[in-house]
Amino acid sequence: MRKFGCISPSVIQLPWDLHALLPEDVRAAVVTLNVRNGRPGEHERALGILRGATDVLIDEGAEAIVVFGVPVSAKRGFAAERAALEALTADRGGTPIVSSLAASAAALQHLAVKHPLLITQYADDVNAQIVAFYRDAGLDAAGVAGLGAGNAAAVNALTPADFHALARKALDQHPMADGIFLSARGNLFDVAMQVETATRLPVIEQIEAALWWSLSRLDVAVPSGRGRLLATAPAKLLRTGR
Repeated sequence: MRKFGCISPSVIQLPWDLHALLPEDVRAAVVTLNVRNGRPGEHERALGILRGATDVLIDEGAEAIVVFGVPVSAKRGFAAERAALEALTADRGGTPIVSSLAASAAALQHLAVKHPLLITQYADDVNAQIVAFYRDAGLDAAGVAGLGAGNAAAVNALTPADFHALARKALDQHPMADGIFLSARGNLFDVAMQVETATRLPVIEQIEAALWWSLSRLDVAVPSGRGRLLATAPAKLLRTGR
């Protein structure tokens, strides 16, 4: 049985897409940093306890780790975050570790996307940081549109239909986009597949990207019928580099 780890900044609400997408011979171990969304200082506190979370997952047998939490990743920046995450596991055998945001950038590049449209739950300030993160990762966003959720109550009020509608509207405004990234805490895999079918563009969301990266690191394939991205796992490039 193979295993990877996930670090969630806050609560995980069930049912969760990750469970439904996992191959039968793979398990995911999950820990949370108990971030209280919208409160000052919470992101900084989470970073302070991130090392402990990675140690727990490695102790539990995780062979790769994905750190969720798009705003924290975007604020740190692509290069700085990559260095900081790799330092967390350097003395634990160099267990591969990545953020879900960096995994999404790698996934889009793997699908030959160069100018993604970013659809998020966030406000303009966070969206601008995501665009900068992607730029440093080698992707020039065609545009970005957010739903402006700034706290837990606002996030919980969002529905998959909100993201579907925003994606279709934003795509009309940014016709040069050659792919779409859906960024949110909730379950968006079905929406991603629906938008992908309707637009014929590669569409990914962060749980899907995190699983693709993890399975590529574990060298595990995915059963058919789970979308364009997961059909390419394990990606050979990710088996030899972070």
